[in-house]
Amino acid sequence: MSGVIEAVQAALAARLAATPAVTNALGDPLRLFEARNRRAAFPHASWGGSEVSERGADGARMLEIRLTLDVWQRDASPAALLGVLSDSIAAAPVPDLPAPWRLISLTPAYRDVFATPERRLKRGLLRVRALVACEP
Repeated sequence: MSGVIEAVQAALAARLAATPAVTNALGDPLRLFEARNRRAAFPHASWGGSEVSERGADGARMLEIRLTLDVWQRDASPAALLGVLSDSIAAAPVPDLPAPWRLISLTPAYRDVFATPERRLKRGLLRVRALVACEP
């Protein structure tokens, strides 16, 4: 299972970077960071938590991976940007992963906007579900 989360994150980042509406909002190169970056220009995004669960059956190893993408916006709601990100993920073909992994599906599963202790700062959360098979 080592490296599959990073491979899915890289595929997702590449998909987002190839979408003009996303690069218009998050820049080129994307302001997408491994962890929250308090010094980055707004808006920007960072990877949140991830969860992995086994979904395989007889002789087939499959993983369900849930990734969290946090979007940070000052003086505005990140709701529209969450929509752009979600649409980008839903519209593109499923990218390839390095062997032995094969990405079956990559879909936005949940999104919401939250207030933060900093009055002017809002946090958008986008949860993405990936279904990955391990090829023998």
